[in-house]
Amino acid sequence: MTNVLNDIPGVTKPQVTFVSGTAKFEVNSDITSVDQVLPLIEKRTGFKCSRVVEGYQHLDVHMSTDLAKQMERDNTCSEGLISLDCMGKAYRITYDPYIIGARDLLPENARLAPPSPDSSILEGRRRLVRTAWYTAIAAAFTIPVVVLNWAPNPVPRQTRDIVSLILATVVQAIGVPEFYVGAMKSLIFSKVIEMDMLVVISITAAYVYSVVAFGLTEAGVQLEQLAFFETSTLLITLVLLGRLLAAYARERAVRAVSVRSLQAEETLLLTEGGGTTSIDARLLQFGDIIVIKAHSRIVTDGTVTFGTSAVDESMLTGESLPVGKKKGDNLIAGTLNGKGVLHARINRLPGANSVNDIARSVEQALEAKPRIQDLADKIASWFVPAVVAIAGVVFAVWIGVALRIRGQSPGGAIGTAVTYAIAVLAVSCPCALGLAVPMVLVIAGGVAARAGVVIKSAEATERSCKATDVVFDKTGTLTTGDLTVVSDQVLDIGVDPNEAYAILQALVKDDNHPVSRAVATHLTGKTLQHIELSEKRSIPGAGIEAKHSGQTVCAGNPHWLNQSTHPAITPLLSQGLTTLLLTINHHPILATSLTSTLRPEAHSVIAALQARGITCHIASGDHSLAVSQIATALSIPPSNTLSHATPQQKQAYISALQSTSAENDKKKAEKRTILFVGDGTNDAPALAASTIGLQLGTTSSVAGSVADVVLLSGLSGVLTLLEVSGRARRRIMFNFAWAGVYNVFAILLAAGAFVRVRIEPAYAGLGEIVSVGPVVAAAVSMVVWGGRREAGWR
Repeated sequence: MTNVLNDIPGVTKPQVTFVSGTAKFEVNSDITSVDQVLPLIEKRTGFKCSRVVEGYQHLDVHMSTDLAKQMERDNTCSEGLISLDCMGKAYRITYDPYIIGARDLLPENARLAPPSPDSSILEGRRRLVRTAWYTAIAAAFTIPVVVLNWAPNPVPRQTRDIVSLILATVVQAIGVPEFYVGAMKSLIFSKVIEMDMLVVISITAAYVYSVVAFGLTEAGVQLEQLAFFETSTLLITLVLLGRLLAAYARERAVRAVSVRSLQAEETLLLTEGGGTTSIDARLLQFGDIIVIKAHSRIVTDGTVTFGTSAVDESMLTGESLPVGKKKGDNLIAGTLNGKGVLHARINRLPGANSVNDIARSVEQALEAKPRIQDLADKIASWFVPAVVAIAGVVFAVWIGVALRIRGQSPGGAIGTAVTYAIAVLAVSCPCALGLAVPMVLVIAGGVAARAGVVIKSAEATERSCKATDVVFDKTGTLTTGDLTVVSDQVLDIGVDPNEAYAILQALVKDDNHPVSRAVATHLTGKTLQHIELSEKRSIPGAGIEAKHSGQTVCAGNPHWLNQSTHPAITPLLSQGLTTLLLTINHHPILATSLTSTLRPEAHSVIAALQARGITCHIASGDHSLAVSQIATALSIPPSNTLSHATPQQKQAYISALQSTSAENDKKKAEKRTILFVGDGTNDAPALAASTIGLQLGTTSSVAGSVADVVLLSGLSGVLTLLEVSGRARRRIMFNFAWAGVYNVFAILLAAGAFVRVRIEPAYAGLGEIVSVGPVVAAAVSMVVWGGRREAGWR
């Protein structure tokens, strides 16, 4: 699929996800058009393509063709209506919700189509149903062939062969769309020998030999190896059965860990008269107020306008205790309301809310290819040619054995050799290699997301378990993001305090740093004049600078302002207080001291990391005494701390760690794997320098985060990430080992390496089940583990 997309001019950014069976790409309209590209891709791959318009809402409706045409012509709906496409039995309306609402757009005589599940789940279900039908039909025609040829019966040989030929031909026809089309298109258009080619060669050889043998027998030629139509029919049926079982397990696993399934389909809308009416969630519009009954799921993000309750957010954040909600608090889509009744004004529409952000981030991780997948791809690329070569060698060897040792005739020798070659081709299964990595990643990502850990990078799943060092930011990460102002001290008695406070308020206003937010909140209790500033700029890791009435005004840490030794500042710093200093023309005017508290889980998380042999560090822009106090409380050595650090200095600190080696348990030097954990404030350089970047955040920060992992469950999410990563990696290693052991042993059995034991070609199709089964089971076991953890949280 990737090769096909890369070979088409104008197609860019192909992203193929093996487990979900989907591919996404962009089309450069300067080179080609979507209308030209989609039919070409469908022709070369055999898969259905559809256009996706991002950034807008979609509404699937049932309506007549005339109504659809009228809607396109209607000028009143043209504003905000992006497109109207026929999607089989329904029409898909794409619209801009900021211009027109769903209820305003929906024609009176139209009705909503049943809600469609997640596209990856829907496509998986379609493939499952199709494979089930093919398997059932193949089995229905295979069973009579097997009974006729294996069970004692009075049917004459000629009649058995004729009936077997007819039924085997029907089964062979079933194999054309399932095996032949994909294998040949891959070979012709992509120049790749696909996994299906092994099945194609084996079933073709068995069928063609049987047809030729049948013809020769009917012509009166005596053959030692007669036709064996049951071999090709059983091969096709058993391979289809194996794929059906794998598809079923895969579809169930993807559905079990899908975050999108948390979205409710209906809600109550508050009407103008104060009543309520039930409404499909897809018809919600901006400005609507919804009523959330007790113990019901919250349909989308919103802000509480009335009522109090406690909301269970564990399914998205991993937080075990219900979170109290009152007027003004934010609600997260997919979470579960408690005993109270809430009214909420929606902020985001279903399909474009926090649940969607998390799901999209998980999907992005699956679209990226981890390094270990490259190994699997390289092995798989050589696997099919190698097996074909082995089958050729086996064929030649058995012809020699049959002629020289067994004394068979040339015709009999060829018949014997063909059965061994077919068995080798059919029993070999690279599918286990293909599923080894992506099957585990998709389930690991879903399990982690339900635990409040949104993994946005496949590399994070692969490498986090090998972490040697974790570097923490201090403010807002190890400590709570809510700082408390404990004192204000005017340092220049010649300055009007109210003017100083007003300047400080103007500086910290709209700044997102935790210190600025705390000071801004503190100053809201004072009645201050409005101050106009110019040339205002935030200096990461330092403070804020601006111009006021021709003077330079700054608010930041004393170290940046060269005032850390000021007689009034030193006592504050010695107490470990975070201090924000206001200066005018570099003269100290006002010192505001703040204190913060450690996160409740900080002690246990650091202790657990250290118990794993992981070295913990603190890199902070705060002064050394404040950092030292936190480090001492958490048993982190002073040598592993960095204070007064700008974002660039944090980046350099992490780079220096990576340039040194770590000693593992076997005392063998290895390169460090560095995890950086921050709150997202000025952390971009450190996130980029670390092996894996983690950000403490909320559901609203998932989409915009540049980190590899977003922790919605607090610091405990670090341990969850390590555990998920470790379990995923162990399963991937098991899958690789099993794929290797199975194929070596199965090929030896099929080739006749063990004189008294062999795999008959008719049963070689069972290899699909035997090889893929343990791989799927290993991956699905993570769902069970995740379910137990989730039950523990609740």
